[in-house]
Amino acid sequence: MNIVIMNYTTDTLGENIESPIPVLQGLHDLTPDELLLSQEHYESEVRSYPRRLPVAIAKASGVLVEDSRGQTYLDCLAGAGTLTLGYNHPEINQALIEQLNAGIPYQTLDITTPAKDHFIRELLAFLPQDFSENTKVQFCGPSGADAVEAAIKLAKQTTGRNTIAAFHGAYHGMTNGTMAMMGNLGTKSRRQGLMADVHFLPFPYDLRCPFGLQGEQGARQGLRYIERMLADDESGVQKPAAIIVEPVQGEGGVIPAPAFWLQELRRITEENGILLIFDEIQCGIGKTGEHFAFEESGVKPDILCLSKAVGGGLPMSLLVFDKEIDTWLPGEHTGTFRGNQLAMVSGAKAMEIIRRDNLANKAKITGDYLRRGLEKIALTTSCIAEVRGKGLMLGVEICDPEGGKNKFGEPLSAPELTIAIQRAALERGLIIEKGGREGSVLRFLPPIIITFEQIDFALKALQDAIESLVEPTQAVQPADTLQQNWRDHFIHTGKDGAESFEAAMNATTQALKKIFENTESPYSGIDPTVLASQIRHANLGETPQSLDDVIEETSELIAKNSIIVQHPHCIAHLHTPPLIPAVAAEAFITALNQSMDSWDQASAATFVEQEVTDWLCQRFGFDEKADGVFTSGGTQSNLMGLLMARDNAIEKISGTDVQKDGLPDYADKLRVISSKNSHFTMQKSASLLGLGEHAVICVDTYSDGTMDIESADATLAALKAEGLIPFAITGTAGTTDHGAIDDLDDVAMLAKKHGLWMHVDAAYGGALMLSRHHARLEGIERADSLTIDFHKMFFQPISCGAVILKDKNHFGYIRHHADYLNREEDVLPNLVDKSIATTRRFDALKLWMTLQNVGPQALGSMVDHLLNQTQLVADMVNNRSQFELLAAPCLSTVLFRYVGVNQGLDLDYLNKQIRLDALVKGRAVVGETVVDGNVALKFTLLNPCLKLSDFDSLLNELESLADDAVKQVQG
Repeated sequence: MNIVIMNYTTDTLGENIESPIPVLQGLHDLTPDELLLSQEHYESEVRSYPRRLPVAIAKASGVLVEDSRGQTYLDCLAGAGTLTLGYNHPEINQALIEQLNAGIPYQTLDITTPAKDHFIRELLAFLPQDFSENTKVQFCGPSGADAVEAAIKLAKQTTGRNTIAAFHGAYHGMTNGTMAMMGNLGTKSRRQGLMADVHFLPFPYDLRCPFGLQGEQGARQGLRYIERMLADDESGVQKPAAIIVEPVQGEGGVIPAPAFWLQELRRITEENGILLIFDEIQCGIGKTGEHFAFEESGVKPDILCLSKAVGGGLPMSLLVFDKEIDTWLPGEHTGTFRGNQLAMVSGAKAMEIIRRDNLANKAKITGDYLRRGLEKIALTTSCIAEVRGKGLMLGVEICDPEGGKNKFGEPLSAPELTIAIQRAALERGLIIEKGGREGSVLRFLPPIIITFEQIDFALKALQDAIESLVEPTQAVQPADTLQQNWRDHFIHTGKDGAESFEAAMNATTQALKKIFENTESPYSGIDPTVLASQIRHANLGETPQSLDDVIEETSELIAKNSIIVQHPHCIAHLHTPPLIPAVAAEAFITALNQSMDSWDQASAATFVEQEVTDWLCQRFGFDEKADGVFTSGGTQSNLMGLLMARDNAIEKISGTDVQKDGLPDYADKLRVISSKNSHFTMQKSASLLGLGEHAVICVDTYSDGTMDIESADATLAALKAEGLIPFAITGTAGTTDHGAIDDLDDVAMLAKKHGLWMHVDAAYGGALMLSRHHARLEGIERADSLTIDFHKMFFQPISCGAVILKDKNHFGYIRHHADYLNREEDVLPNLVDKSIATTRRFDALKLWMTLQNVGPQALGSMVDHLLNQTQLVADMVNNRSQFELLAAPCLSTVLFRYVGVNQGLDLDYLNKQIRLDALVKGRAVVGETVVDGNVALKFTLLNPCLKLSDFDSLLNELESLADDAVKQVQG
């Protein structure tokens, strides 16, 4: 990248500014000299800049000016953004001299000249190509306000409508029409009869959002307001002829419009037949890091208003607009000085230099440098509320250094302090402007040729000015104030105690929102070794970063490279896209940080969990003797179920209290009966319980994957004959692969016949109790213990499960009283008495909020839909010749494999490769398992929002991947 940093001086400025930065000898003298006193005597009271910037400019070059006293200043106002290449740029000066010597007239009305033709061609080359190739150019009077007036007239006559929409904080000029579109009420408070039918809309402004929101959320709420207003036949606002907007508000406080906001505004205007006018009079011509501020958004306006820098420092304004709206009749908008030939020469030369030397990109780089410097200053003072802007168009919002808030909870503006800082900076050789709400924003609009050395001078001058008025915060704080720094990392009670929490949550929400909105595949496709390397080399605290930076890095590195369960092609495993109320509940859970150990750690939470478990017991057909507790999921629930079964059996056999006495000597004879399709956590639980994996006896299944009851009965008889002790039988309501549901009534019959504890693993299929298929769970109410997973077909975030006991007294097998936690004499409930975990999350809130918001009926309907859709997807697979359906679906899984059309292929290898290629290429996330000894692919349908067309697309992807895999094998 070729970056040119220009730094030039001329001897016209004298000895004092041979240096590229002002040379100071103490503070500059700002008392009025003869020229300033003369100005005050002769000029009207309407003058403004000299009141805040009492400087009489004698000479200027580049970024520096010299006043009539010989004092030098670094000018970051630069003619309110007009002098984008600074004062007296030598190439512009030379171009003007050459044109004057060539006999060019000063102005020619709208009669063309070679200079004018050259300017137009340079302008069109400077504009984005897709915009310029279909535009017309209109020269207006010399002021930007005249260009805006022309744009309004053009919009009204083109659409036949009279209403115009502008934005809060807008500034478009000081004429009758443009003032009507001005946001500042003070400036136009004495004006009567301004242009009628102007309506004001909310502009995205993080610090002072009219909706009380921040970031993208607030901006999108504003868009919703606009779109809703236009769609509402009772809004009172007639459809506008045009909406006019500054992509970066200047006088309004240097507030940039987000790119997505401009994109959505363009969509709204197009859908409603409204012309979109971009006013880039101040923000255009390289200042924001692009030739024009709107370029970042990629949208095209209908009309673009230009002035200030487009004339290279001399007066000129113009419109560039779509050819299709060139509805002017000859002479309908004129102006004597619309033919300023010298401005055309200087403007063309300025755009040529900016393009040639890539100065817009330089503005982006130096602007970032200036912004970072301003942000560092903000860290050392209490009077800066926000630093913002784009490129070299930056604003610093000044607030009450005492931390005062307005009635909206926003930082209190400090207009008097802002004026004082502006003057103190001027005394130190820095010219900056102010503006924004209540005049509390310091504005930086330096020429884009400014150097890093000059920026350093500006930063020091500003910091010294602020520190002369506001006590700086301690850069190195003593040990007893370190707590104040630590406080920033926590949520606090009281007024403003949760502001950092709000900011973090908003930033996180916006980051995730962008991830979801821009997700095109279920996985990014990044190579796993590359991802591992990137994570391995991430900064883990060597140099702590701001939370905003951490959130951004997490979004880029982690979120973007995560498996996106919401994507239609993510259909591999038994975890679901979570419901929004449950996600909202997670924020309550983590922020409140309740631990379900005891009532004094989880007051309301204790009652909520008990209420939810009571509701569950009722839904599954248990009576008032039943009870339950939330767990991390199926593994913990199954472990607890078998633990209760084991201890109950040992108590019945020998009266032994396992909790106190340990396992008896016959423990190695204890056996559990499960089907071959039961979850592996049965063996894992038996191992953890000291029985060994061999204690789980897996019996055969029928062809539909359910437990073979006759086989189980015979096995039980055989075990007893061998002197072994069967003590529990487990039924499964939803096996992991097939989704098979055992005949729970038959399992209960066997349990009763052989005196066994009946445990049901309904982690997958328990949600059927809410659906019209609830009869498939008949017999579940006879279970002694029951496992349910809510992060499966209840659509809850991981982790969230429960175990229910038919007799709550059996929780006594794990009860243990600790004097610090759950004393025997306690009256208030302690849920730790029912759990093998001490510290435990308030996961019941997720189900509580889901039931309140979505309701059990809707949840049941979702389950019904998934079961019906699964049958349809299975038919789709069955009807494709390249795939073989391996089993009729029982719940919401489809088992199949690729078989191709050629013989002699290694189908196990190909199916493995298809799944792997789908994942690492980011095309799909599908499951893999083994069915009857064959490698199989698996769809697990757990997203009720998907359509059959999504599955058709997914199968097409798999066929394409299969074709590629076959070619590799055969190649």
